[in-house]
Order: sequence, then structure tokens, then C-alpha cells
Amino acid sequence: MVKVAFVQKTFYSYFGTMSISAVLKKNGHGTELFMEFHEKDIVDSIKNSSPDVVAFSCLTATGEFEWAIETARKLKRELPDVPIVFGSIHPTLFPEKTINENDVDIICVGEGEIPMLELCKKLEKKPGIANIPTNIPGLWVKKKGKIYKNGVGELVEDLDSLPFADRALYDKYHYFDNATSIDALAGRNCPFNCSFCYSHVFREMYKGKGKFVRKRSVQNVIEELEEVKSKYSPQFFTFVDELFTLEKTWLYDFLAQYKKRIGIPFICSVRLDLLTDEMVLNLKNAGCYRVCVGLETGSEELRNGILRKNIPNAKLIESAKLLKQHKLKFLTTNMLGLPGETLEQGFETVKLNQQIGTDFVWCSVFQPYPLLDITKDMIEKKIIPDADPSCFPTTYFTRSLLKQKDIGKLVNLHKFFYIAVKFPFTTPIIRQLIKLPGNKLFDWVFILSFGYFQMSYYHRSPLQVLRMGLSNLKIFSEK
Repeated sequence: MVKVAFVQKTFYSYFGTMSISAVLKKNGHGTELFMEFHEKDIVDSIKNSSPDVVAFSCLTATGEFEWAIETARKLKRELPDVPIVFGSIHPTLFPEKTINENDVDIICVGEGEIPMLELCKKLEKKPGIANIPTNIPGLWVKKKGKIYKNGVGELVEDLDSLPFADRALYDKYHYFDNATSIDALAGRNCPFNCSFCYSHVFREMYKGKGKFVRKRSVQNVIEELEEVKSKYSPQFFTFVDELFTLEKTWLYDFLAQYKKRIGIPFICSVRLDLLTDEMVLNLKNAGCYRVCVGLETGSEELRNGILRKNIPNAKLIESAKLLKQHKLKFLTTNMLGLPGETLEQGFETVKLNQQIGTDFVWCSVFQPYPLLDITKDMIEKKIIPDADPSCFPTTYFTRSLLKQKDIGKLVNLHKFFYIAVKFPFTTPIIRQLIKLPGNKLFDWVFILSFGYFQMSYYHRSPLQVLRMGLSNLKIFSEK
């Protein structure tokens, strides 16, 4: 048996980590999770668990990479013969930068279930740095000063073949205890080609490696939900699929089974231009009480130009009326600080949300993450230099990397976005406030607004929001 210590900074349940852990456990290996906020000394805790492998999950958008590098450095001093693996989105986007860090032995590029299982199979016979295999697809390995770069392996086309996500991994931190909502995942990836999303990046990465957009069977998803409902008793489920309602036949079958066997409310994502009266009725009848839609920006020019969303404002307004007609509340996701965006276009986003009657609003500051088509275009046009992992803020809720007119005002507008949408009469005041330099007061306006959003959208209690906020507040302050 190989024992893997999963390590993360952010207080959140990661599906990648839970899925890998489930696969490893199914094959006789041991796993344990360590989260920084809940450990007095995370290095001592990991050391005392005597792991054979230490695996860090690193997200670019949460600043985990820099923290992981520092933590890995400390671990190497204590556990010099234990292989350290970096996985998730950051190593996938910055493989060269990541593998060349002194204390990183292995990086996992792309999906990690099969590569990590193969690694553990090899190390089970002979553990230790000297015995790291160098030819596993999906893994880059640094050994004796040489780097072995392996391409990604085949995609797991049959998602039903994977065990259910190992949520028990988080039980030591009581993460799901008294959870109002629990996330669920019914499939992987999206067929659309939006320039600001990584879907097209991964599609190209896995070209010829199997079916890219995959859905679990209805029966498989329902059985997992029954298990989770029985163990944790959530009040509702939140499906975090990129696009939950893509396949209509699958969807209607699922909704019928969900209503019969699960019977609690749920949230899911929809694409407004694909929404029909029949679909809304089926969702509502099965217990869906909120949907998430990607509005992105109120500017048609930006949404259908550089973002490649290809949904006109008229269709957004029409579909929003459909949701309102059937009393199905919805959340919109938005961005400010897009390339070339003017301040007035930023306020167009506010106005469109007001016009369609957005029930819940979410907004981020645009970040030109590497390999995205929109980022490549900006680099080619010399709008920004080539992406460097060290330059990104620890969250997409703080600042922008773009240097353009009114970018400071747009970033400030982000902090007041919720207030501007929900209380239109404040617009003249906000227009004046955002002329000031960004400051801690603006940050706290956003933090409090976001906390209220968490309580109203997810029905989290003030205590739950406070716990999550304190666990993750450091990410917001590290700019």
C-alpha cells in the first residue's frame, strides 16, 4: 500500500482530489488530506502521517502555487526521500515553470486519476525518490537532474467506471457536517469555444485521446446522490458541471429519476440561448429552484467579439423573461476589466443585469490566464507581455493585470457591482466613488456583498460563511 498525503491551502472541496483519492482507495492505497488553515503546523502534521507521496493541488486563481512551493521546500527538509507531486490547473498551464522548481519531483498535467494510480502501483514495490518511474503518461518527472516530459494519456471515456468522489477525505475537518448544499458533478467538459474558458485548451491537449465531453449515466449519478444524501443530509445539491443541461435526452431522464429518488431542491448551470419553455418546466418540476447563466458582459460587442460567446442581448432578455415567467430564479456570472472595455461598457453590464431582473449576481475581475485564446490574442497584439505565473493575483476578485484607460475604475466598480445591480439609485454615488484609488474600504464592501451572496444563493448560515471567509480571507489579502 502507498499512502498519499493530499495538501491544499484553500478551504474548499476539490473534485479532482476527491476523485483521485477514490481511485487510489479502490485499488488498496491510503489517502489523507491536510488543509493549512486547520493545522497548527501543516508540515509537522504531514510528516507525522508518514506518507509515501505528497500531492499538492494548485489553482492559479487562489495563489496556492506560491504557498505550495514554500510548503514543499519545508517538507523536503523533513522528508527528503518522499516524492512531491504538483497537480491541478496551475502545473497544467505552467508545466515548465513548475517542474523546474527545486522541491517538485513530479507534475501531473491534465486529469490525474490514472497517472496517480500508475505512480502508486510502481512505488508500492519500491518507494522513494530513486524509484520514481519516468514513463507514465500525464506525468512530468524530474530525476537526477533530467526532466522526462510525457504527453497526456487517454481520457477516461466511461465515467461510470470511476468510483464516487471520496468526500470522506474531508470528514476530518467536518467540511460537510451540517452543509446546506453539497456540490455534485454529472459530467466533464463543454463543447463550446468561449475564448475566456479553458475548455478549448483542454480539448486541444486531449485531441485524439478519447471523447472530450462526457456524461455519467443517470443511474450512476442518482446512486451517488442517494449515498451523499443519506450520509450528510444536505438541504439541496449544486451541480457544478460547466453546462448541466447540454444533452436533452439525458437531462429529461435524469430529472424524472431525481424527482422520484432524491426529491430535494437543486441548482445547475444552463446556457440561455439553448433554454426552451419545455426545459424550464422540466427543471422546475424536478425541483430545480435556481440556475446559473453566463452573461459575462452587457456589451454585445465584447461578448460576441473577443469572448466568442455568440449570444445577443435580445436572446438573453427573452430567456430571462422565460425564467421569470416560471418563477425559476437565476444567477448571472459577469466580468469587468475586459481587454478594451470602457467604463461605460462596464456600466452596460450593470444595466443589463438590472433589465433582466437578475436574482443573484456574481462578478470577477478578468484575468488573462495563459493558453487561453483571448490571452494569446492579447500577447500577439502586445497588449500584455507573455503570462508569468508570479504576476497573477491570488484571486480574480482583487486587481487587473491590464494597462488600459479606466481599468482602475472598472476594478473599483467590481467591488460595488452587487450594490450597483441591486440598488440602481446608488449608481450616481458609485460613479463618483470609483474615481478614488482602490482601498481597503472598497475591498470590504465587496467581501460583505460576497458573504451576503453566499448566504442568499447557497442558503449558508452566517456561521458557515464566517468559517469559510476566515479560512480563505488570506487569499484575498495576498495581492
